[in-house]
Amino acid sequence: MTRPWPRRVDAALLCFAANLIAHGDRAILAVALPAIAAEYGWDRARSGWVLSGFFAGYAICMIPVGLLTGRFGPKRVFGIGMALWSAFTALTPFPASAAGLAAMRVLLGAAESGTAACINGTLVRWFPPREYSRAASLCWSAGYAGPILAIPLASLVLHHWGWRAVFWTFGGLGFLWLPFWRMLEEPAGPASTRRPAPWKSILSRRGVWAVFLLHFSSNWVLYTMITWLPSYLSAERGFSLSGAAAGASAPFLFAWIGTNASAAIIDAAGPRVGAARIRKLAMIPYAMSAAALALIPYAPDAGWTVAALCCSMLLLTAATPVFSSASLDLTPDHAGPVAAVQNAFANLAGIAAPVAIGYVTGPFGWRAAFLLTAAICLSGAAAYAGIGATRRPSSASANLPAGEYPESRTSHPTPAVPTD
Repeated sequence: MTRPWPRRVDAALLCFAANLIAHGDRAILAVALPAIAAEYGWDRARSGWVLSGFFAGYAICMIPVGLLTGRFGPKRVFGIGMALWSAFTALTPFPASAAGLAAMRVLLGAAESGTAACINGTLVRWFPPREYSRAASLCWSAGYAGPILAIPLASLVLHHWGWRAVFWTFGGLGFLWLPFWRMLEEPAGPASTRRPAPWKSILSRRGVWAVFLLHFSSNWVLYTMITWLPSYLSAERGFSLSGAAAGASAPFLFAWIGTNASAAIIDAAGPRVGAARIRKLAMIPYAMSAAALALIPYAPDAGWTVAALCCSMLLLTAATPVFSSASLDLTPDHAGPVAAVQNAFANLAGIAAPVAIGYVTGPFGWRAAFLLTAAICLSGAAAYAGIGATRRPSSASANLPAGEYPESRTSHPTPAVPTD
């Protein structure tokens, strides 16, 4: 079939769709949980354990599944992961106890834990280096788009068919994706090596740790927004329920727009300015997002509060193309496993940020909480500006000319026979 775009775009769109489904499956429990808790008589503490189940499975399995991606290839691991997490999503309504439902969420988190590794492992096989930022940012930006789309859709299904139908509907989306993923042919260009990654060498590089710290700082802001923003808007700012929902969603829309706009700028300016320099220049708007975060508690009214939130998230995502494409740039032979380790480190913020904000707001108030978040954001910018690097190792696979990557020529080559 003739397409108006190169085949590598199919790979990126399928990765985006998979990440969109993954983040939707994570978000729908928050929509359905009030109805579930009311039906089974759960208190808030029991509901909290159910909510935490996903992150336990996700964090524990991220590195092991990332290593499997390097061993068996992203196509196979991603397909199996999608089938498993879609099945676990569809099976979620069947346990009638909090422990059973929490266990199902642990399994969902474990099945989704290879998402970042599979995405970057796929992109490095399909895209030339000059397009890494746009490709990776498109796929990773689904993390912002997923809740925006999933929450209203889940609310609609809940209203008409009940909370069980929410999980059956979203579980089915993954099985619709699988045939298209299976039809995706393997690229004709180089694939990431399936040799064990030289972890001692990789983890001794300052540039790698700069990316880890940058990603951690960005995730700290993200998880603070996800976990505490609705409470802040309603309890501290007096937003109504619907107003808090809209006010908490708007920043993520700006984050999705900002991620893809920043990636286009980085890829377009990179050949002229230099890859390392343009990525470090991205730390300027990222640092400015810290200033916007610090100003949020001083906003005079609801409109200015939402405007400051949207501004902070828009500026924050200047860094997303930097850390999302880092494993492709720095360690192309092992992009999938390194992305898994990076994502595992960055997701420590998902454990630390909600707890820290809860402790800080009690004695010191929301201003201190936003100042802490701004300080961590600024420290991530400083770390990358100081020791960040994008120079790839001088191996044969890392320095192939653009023409050696699949579909990077003006006239696209004939598709290769799939190897998986």
